[in-house]
Amino acid sequence: MTEAVIEEIRAYEVIVPPHAGAVDSPCYQSANPWYLEPIVLIEALTNDGLLSVGECGRGHTLAMCEPSLKCLPGIKLQGLSMDVLPPMWRVPPLGGLLSAYPSALWQSNNPVLWAMEIAILDWAGKRMGCRAVDLLGGAHRNEVPVEYWCGRQTPQDIRTIAARAGQKGFTGLKMKSRLGDPVAEQVDAVVQEAGPRFYITIDPMFQWISPREALSTFSSLERWNTQLLIEDPFPQDHPEMWERARMRSSIPLAWHARTIQSLKDGLRYGCADTFNCSGSIWEFMISAHAIEVHGLTCWHGTGIELGVSQAAHLHTAAAARSCTNHGDFVSAIVREHTLVDWDWPYRNGRLPLPPGPGIGVSLDLAAVKHYTRAKATFRR
Repeated sequence: MTEAVIEEIRAYEVIVPPHAGAVDSPCYQSANPWYLEPIVLIEALTNDGLLSVGECGRGHTLAMCEPSLKCLPGIKLQGLSMDVLPPMWRVPPLGGLLSAYPSALWQSNNPVLWAMEIAILDWAGKRMGCRAVDLLGGAHRNEVPVEYWCGRQTPQDIRTIAARAGQKGFTGLKMKSRLGDPVAEQVDAVVQEAGPRFYITIDPMFQWISPREALSTFSSLERWNTQLLIEDPFPQDHPEMWERARMRSSIPLAWHARTIQSLKDGLRYGCADTFNCSGSIWEFMISAHAIEVHGLTCWHGTGIELGVSQAAHLHTAAAARSCTNHGDFVSAIVREHTLVDWDWPYRNGRLPLPPGPGIGVSLDLAAVKHYTRAKATFRR
């Protein structure tokens, strides 16, 4: 078998807007919306004839990524090892068991690391003729549960969205929230439209920062306690606020572990019923294993990126035994295009793994061209 060397990197900076009304109601729209942040997609061509794909972290331009992308041609790939990447990308590892071991956890703030982690996994699967999930320990499920999604919506608008979700076979909805939003009216609208078995995840993103008002909001939602989950109602550095809510309300709480350190804090405080885990592929897998040891469950969070990241993370969600909750794989619902050649066949609130070796998707180059703002090629 020939040694694999990266011969060429093709990079595309894209911006893909959402469908009209898919995120926020007009009265809640932000002046600087996250969905207009650029994303850099890459294709990596190796001398064994394989073309793998990757996706950089959201919010980074091609100009920002270019110095790192230039380092990639000429790199020799060695299985799933990240140690082939430039050493200067590393940052000092955090202390503690979950950060020091296993060695696959590669600490870096470089946005290109995310793309290369996916690309190496995609390449290795294609090289071996197997799916990415098989390289991560095998599939615990071949379909991943998914919930519908929206931003901050008025009660009238969210009722329309709940109807749409139900028509598409979804059994639950995740919605964003801030203190002062008519949360009880929103939930009531969803339940009236979708029924008593439809569940709702409310994500204030730490914004319920007034304990008195927040506890009043919890009280107003208590009658739907079996249908609700509230994610990150309070700042994570104030566990006492979480504990107060747990004493006053029976509505379960979810902790979004965006990093290993956040996960360690959430497990140590013991103030959450379940976890939303994100981060890189290996960060997620380590987090999911730790959560399993604690006898808890999680789901795979996303930043509603494009199709390359979503497809790769579907494989990680399928490989983690504790990842039984409904995930956020909704880019194909929210954005105009995911820029990959897969049709995202949601069915009854579930999404199968993409077929084929590696992560199972390739770039839809016609769609990429339509949304591209800048592109570059880097050769050996």
